[in-house]
Amino acid sequence: MRTWAEIDLDNLAYNIKKIKELSHDRDIMAIIKADAYGMGAVTIAKELSEQGVKIFGVSSLEEGIELRNFGIKEEILILAGTFNEELEIAEKYNLQVTLTDISQIEYILEKNMSLYVHIKVDTGMGRVGFTVDEAKKAIGMCQDKGIEVRGIYSHLSVADESDKESIEYTRKQLERFEEFQNIKNIKYIHILNSGGILNFSEITQSNLVRAGIIMYGVYGEGIIKELKRVFTLKSRILFLKELEEDIDISYGRVGKGYKGDLIATVTVGYADGFRRELSNKGTVDILGKPCEIVGKICMDMLMVRIPDEIREKVKVGDEVIVMGEDVFEKSKIIGSSIYELFTGLSRRVSRVYLKNGKPHVVNNLIGKV
Repeated sequence: MRTWAEIDLDNLAYNIKKIKELSHDRDIMAIIKADAYGMGAVTIAKELSEQGVKIFGVSSLEEGIELRNFGIKEEILILAGTFNEELEIAEKYNLQVTLTDISQIEYILEKNMSLYVHIKVDTGMGRVGFTVDEAKKAIGMCQDKGIEVRGIYSHLSVADESDKESIEYTRKQLERFEEFQNIKNIKYIHILNSGGILNFSEITQSNLVRAGIIMYGVYGEGIIKELKRVFTLKSRILFLKELEEDIDISYGRVGKGYKGDLIATVTVGYADGFRRELSNKGTVDILGKPCEIVGKICMDMLMVRIPDEIREKVKVGDEVIVMGEDVFEKSKIIGSSIYELFTGLSRRVSRVYLKNGKPHVVNNLIGKV
């Protein structure tokens, strides 16, 4: 393999148990939208099913259907809303839907559909959802007309931020949601996302938490000390060159190599999801040493300067850790987030799932190995 993501399923299982503790034994909805944040939704869902997870959250109808087509039988909620013309397909595949407008309830009644629905309340995200008063009306309308409200929920916008203003804003969101927490005959009441689980589990009576990126041991502010890191992006050295003179390196001639430098070409590029903003800024790890990226990152390759400490040891074919413990630092360099680095991994990056430290399943462009 040229470039691959190692995903440690043992660490994932550990994290699920720990998240259960951190959320005071609430049930867990595993959020596996965006191909499980780049980890591979089907394989992750199957592993989490074995760990006792009973409900999954996806973004779209297609993501839900994919899970059903690969044998996932647990409850699945479409989080990002559903167009009216998709509701009948959701019913066919036994997918639960998020309602954000009264007109959707009217459409379900008109078509005489049998759907489990979740009512989305906008407590301060400003994206989609009913106001508090509208949500009460929607719940009453559904219950009066025989539509089963399986859940009611909201989303926290700054629960992973630690400044005083953000903490106060999250508390206000939780306060707005309070009056929904004791509604009878609704199975799932949920507002805590990854940041909420870590920072606000003590002050809400919701009975379900939505664990997303924290399942992989990271979230908005970096590595989580209570959890284990699941993800490592790796590649290999394709070529080594000792420079006989000063040269320019890569596109745009912005990289500089100097006489005597040992330059390694690594088989990972921006088409794999390794962001070009890291050109001339980031590092990769070879034989335990950080190696600075030289020049612009190419579509399929990048170049690094080999430090003197490993100059006599490094060889073609050596493994390169492209992103690991430093994933948060890399996200800061590009002015983005860990979420974007994970979800930006392309299809051609093989996913290697580890159990007991050894490859358990490998998914790549030519299928499952």
